[in-house]
Amino acid sequence: MSNKHFLPKDIGKLVPNCLKAITYEHEFLSLLEKEQVIYNNNFDRSKVALVSGGGSGHEPGFYGLVGDGMLSAVAQGNVFASPNYKNVKAAEKVCHELGAPEQEWAGCIFILTNYTGDTLYFGMAAQDLIARYGPEKIRVLRVTDDVSIKKDSNPLVGRRTLAGISIVSKVMGAASESGYSIDEVYELGKAVNDATASINAGLDHVHIPGYDMDFDFGKLGQTQLEIGLGIHNEPGVQKLNYIPTNEELVSTLLDMILNDESRGYFRHSEGDQIVLLINNLGGVSIIEEKNVLFETLEALKELYIVPTRVYTGNFVGSFNAQIFTITLFNATTAATKAFSTEEIFKLLDANTNAICWPNSKFATNKPIQNNRIIQNFIHYDDEMSTHTGTPDVFHIDPKKLEAIVRTASERIIAKEPELTEWDTKMGDGDCGMGLRKGAELILKKLNEENIAESGSILKVLHIVLNIIKDYMGGTLGAIISIFMRSVVNKVEEELNQDPSREISVIFAAALRFGLENLYSYTKAREGHRTVMDVLIPFVESFSKTMNIEKAVEVAFEAAEGTRKLRPKLGRATYIGGLDSNNDLPPDPGAYGVYEAISALAL
Repeated sequence: MSNKHFLPKDIGKLVPNCLKAITYEHEFLSLLEKEQVIYNNNFDRSKVALVSGGGSGHEPGFYGLVGDGMLSAVAQGNVFASPNYKNVKAAEKVCHELGAPEQEWAGCIFILTNYTGDTLYFGMAAQDLIARYGPEKIRVLRVTDDVSIKKDSNPLVGRRTLAGISIVSKVMGAASESGYSIDEVYELGKAVNDATASINAGLDHVHIPGYDMDFDFGKLGQTQLEIGLGIHNEPGVQKLNYIPTNEELVSTLLDMILNDESRGYFRHSEGDQIVLLINNLGGVSIIEEKNVLFETLEALKELYIVPTRVYTGNFVGSFNAQIFTITLFNATTAATKAFSTEEIFKLLDANTNAICWPNSKFATNKPIQNNRIIQNFIHYDDEMSTHTGTPDVFHIDPKKLEAIVRTASERIIAKEPELTEWDTKMGDGDCGMGLRKGAELILKKLNEENIAESGSILKVLHIVLNIIKDYMGGTLGAIISIFMRSVVNKVEEELNQDPSREISVIFAAALRFGLENLYSYTKAREGHRTVMDVLIPFVESFSKTMNIEKAVEVAFEAAEGTRKLRPKLGRATYIGGLDSNNDLPPDPGAYGVYEAISALAL
């Protein structure tokens, strides 16, 4: 891997300068500079907005997919880092406001790259938008085209996003541009994703600018090649100690996509109309790229597959990675009742000005206009949900409400030194301080604004939720935020249906709903040594018994029980030398959440 780069004096400007430069080149793209959002300034809110994004370093992804008939906006994180919750919300809001105000808003679909951070932060934004506009206006679609991981190897990992997001975005974007509804575009997107399969092969991993990566892990020797790599330096599934010819390599890759039953993701039959896409992740020379394309076409011919469409070039990169992707899309199996195979090809062929789609119309270079970069952006007012009109009910004694909130905050603050010590041993050490910061801000709200004065549970929940979203950070903050947002959404829905129901009954239903919704954003489950080891038994106990004291006891036992668990997810899984004889501290996230839950038993 080359560790030499062309960098600005301030490396922190690497991403901002890139995004600004893009708007110089292409007049249809504008930038929300503070939020690192690139959007199509020609977008019309009467059409379904398609919002995606991810870490920078994958150029021309993800901004290269933005344009008429493709994505509406993308939130760009820092290098290989997820965009945060506010970035994602800004990307949706700018689309929401484009076009004539009198036009009805058609809704928004988040097209996610299936990586933990992206899933969680887009999930946080989605839950907030559902609270604001209702579930009929928001959809979430994960692109899962990577076939490198076998079905039975590790169900917690799941399939990653590779170059297939380009095809998914093109077909969905053209459908949106044609005026189809949010349900029609979403169902089409699911069908296209299910019919798309990709795999990477590479000669080396990449060096990330500004980072000391002088270590052996991940480097490939001069005679090595790796199959199944990810786009963030994730290792592949097979490392060869020789570099095969294109003929051998392409045959192996196609066999993994088409014939390997242990992967078995890609369905095809004789006569199906197949689309081929070859993606260059940045460091493959053009002559080599075209040779890979040629050999892939030759190999497919031997399998009696003649692609109906062929695309090649830079779609989703990884700096200067000497890696390429083979992606196959079966337009025949993707056809639905609403969209025939012929109509899918019309969508693929529809005009777009998105930068990285072949044959698109590039705008001439023009000086940037003053209104093209927006320095500041007004975010949503997240204090309360606005779409439900929840009745002014759901109150308890104000003194008890204050005692619960104050006690929960104080217990977290008191426990912080131990949480930090435990997390330093097993993770990156930020868990305790993140929880403490949130608890201190909640106490400040209690002391200065007397937020529990009315006894309104919903008011307090909204304030606590906003603090967690905006200030807590980390994976734990995202998980708690998604769970609580789902719980609050369900409480408001239940109250709208029947305001007279008992608080305990409503909360039991809401907690169950929150847990089920959270399952769609994280693979963590009970026994994996995460916060879920407390959340799951607590929710299940309360749902069954309606006894909060008993549920808190169960949560305590679960938090203590994490001492005996081997890590299966998160940073702790990378710690070497762990076996059944190791004495481990409790999981800090699980224990911190227990400290908050414990106050409910007052």
